[in-house]
Amino acid sequence: MVYPALALLLDFPEGEWLPAGLRRDFGEKFAPRIVRLLAELQIARAPKSWSMEVHVSPGEKVGDVRSWLSSKPVTVHAQLAAPLGERLAQVAGETLARQECPVLLIRSDCPYCSVDEAYAAARALEDHDVVLGPSTDGDFYLLGLRSWPPGLLHEIDWDTNQVLFALVKRCEELGLSHHLLDPLERVRDEASWNRAVTRIVPGADAPA
Repeated sequence: MVYPALALLLDFPEGEWLPAGLRRDFGEKFAPRIVRLLAELQIARAPKSWSMEVHVSPGEKVGDVRSWLSSKPVTVHAQLAAPLGERLAQVAGETLARQECPVLLIRSDCPYCSVDEAYAAARALEDHDVVLGPSTDGDFYLLGLRSWPPGLLHEIDWDTNQVLFALVKRCEELGLSHHLLDPLERVRDEASWNRAVTRIVPGADAPA
């Protein structure tokens, strides 16, 4: 098996970049702590022998994130100041070129996405062009790619619950084989955070 590189997608936990539900339910003081904890959990759970990058939006916050994650075995990169689809295309394209191996784009807000999902995605990429980890809100928590397929992220309405459906449709239109992982929940508000609390184990180690 060729192990993919991991690209963690992180919205900086401040102001408008905070998930609206978390900001509403927990306020500007506690919502950022939740976002940071979720990101650190994803980093801690990553297979130790796999390369991992963190991609931050907005890009001007890269320095802050590098300071925050200075003790973690990751590199930190800036996302473009652009709509989400263009940012995802940038992250995927740059990571694939830099790492010269398949890549898993992982959202930082899904505490249920563990080393098991990473290995399942890696195995699926041996036989498929695209791997999708569906989130229960109709979006995705993981996007795995063997190479960059131009057009995959075109005409996706990112502000709806139809993102996953649109991505599957684009795969079919482009003739890309795809595989779906089990659906998992992202933490977007107090209710989803309460359901996830028992899964939050700071400092948890993943197997190599």
